[in-house]
Amino acid sequence: MEARPGLNRRQFLGAAGAVAASTFLAACTTPRPDASTRQKVVVVGGGLSGLTTALALRSTGWDVTVLEARDRVGGRVHTLHAPFTDGLHVEAGGESIDDNHVQIQALARHYGLALARRPADKLERAAVVLGGHRSVLQSTAAADPAMLSGYVSFGAGLIALAGNLDPAHPESAPMAEVWDAQSLQDYADTQTLDPAAELLVQSDYRGNFNAQLHEVSLLFALQQAVVDASLSEAGVEHMRIAAGNSALPEAMARDLGSSVRVGSPVTKVEQRASGVRVHVSGPTGTTTFDAARLVLAAPPPALRSIRFDPPLPTDVGTMLAELDLGHALKVATQYRTRFWMSEGLSGFTITDLPFGIAWDATDSVPGGADHPGVLTQFVTGDVAAAGALQSDRARVASFQQQLDTVYPEGRVHQSGIAATVAWADEPYTGGGYAVFTPGQMTRFWPLLRQAHGPVWFVGEHTEALAGYMESAVRSGHRVAAAIGPAPR
Repeated sequence: MEARPGLNRRQFLGAAGAVAASTFLAACTTPRPDASTRQKVVVVGGGLSGLTTALALRSTGWDVTVLEARDRVGGRVHTLHAPFTDGLHVEAGGESIDDNHVQIQALARHYGLALARRPADKLERAAVVLGGHRSVLQSTAAADPAMLSGYVSFGAGLIALAGNLDPAHPESAPMAEVWDAQSLQDYADTQTLDPAAELLVQSDYRGNFNAQLHEVSLLFALQQAVVDASLSEAGVEHMRIAAGNSALPEAMARDLGSSVRVGSPVTKVEQRASGVRVHVSGPTGTTTFDAARLVLAAPPPALRSIRFDPPLPTDVGTMLAELDLGHALKVATQYRTRFWMSEGLSGFTITDLPFGIAWDATDSVPGGADHPGVLTQFVTGDVAAAGALQSDRARVASFQQQLDTVYPEGRVHQSGIAATVAWADEPYTGGGYAVFTPGQMTRFWPLLRQAHGPVWFVGEHTEALAGYMESAVRSGHRVAAAIGPAPR
């Protein structure tokens, strides 16, 4: 390349030397990664997936730092002890553990946390409200055989349609593009169901996916149907951690000690030859952490406030911008007695009222009908989206009014104590749990499961079994195994 006209060779060499000197000085004034960066990992998010990843990586020699934006660990695992009385607590987020959720059970055992069992017949003794009439599910099903047969055939049809679909690689199925372009509602429209069966289907699947059926990719629904096929109904939502589910992430964080930093929202990630530099905003300014690997253990909506420099690949950026969590909220009402037990009911409730379903949040806590108890309404889909816009007080009043319609006899037993959480309002979450809308599964699923340079994703949204505490734990173990031992 020729020198610019008017600049002789000596001037050119002098200018080049000045540039080199200024570059060297700039390098000296910018903190450089220390020699141990190659053995460091930063985990963004202190929920179950992030803590599991951190513990698994630490066991293989990595120096791990967990950065949690909230002032608590656990993420969407959040046990509320206040304002409830009489030693009761309620799960505002992740609620139950299935019999085949073996990895979270193993973690609970490791930390000496007892599991409390929920009644195996909670569904048989559920109250069903259809058209203003309340009955018990067991007797309703006996009087209307098409109710359960229609519901069962709906699920069996999904499994038959899925065929040999590999839940770990749903995008590889021959019909993947076709199924992903359709919604679960499209499939439902091909089924003939009586009103009671339709109630069960809409209630169950809307709750499972925390979304309206037209918002759920059929490919995603088929993946979940295959994953769930091996578990009997009696083993579903069978256990809780007796001390409250939050006891598990809290024990994990104590194990990790000073490696966990709460109140540490990440604002920027720089990618560089040595790995990443992570910027954390704090009351006294910005702190940086250098690492060879970065594990993003927060859901996509929570990652949108982080600036990546250089930007993530276009398809990954699109995924973070478009992949949302479904709408889910809870309203928990404490009663002075568990009046439903004296009526032979389990507290589980299935209704055509807007709130949809409810259950006894204290059915794993010893005590009879004369003991205090809590009914939790679990609201999903469009109704939850509207409920999230209300104030806590207005939301509690609105949904309690609906619950009073189901259990008018319960009004005299109300204690005046209640709590609510709408997960769409939580700034470091942005919703309930994973839902892939039509067209998203084939595009985004492979991206979630692979590394992007030094960056990995973990969380319930990255697992074939989506939406559970078990899913979060599985993702942490899977990614830690993929990263492998720290370099020597």
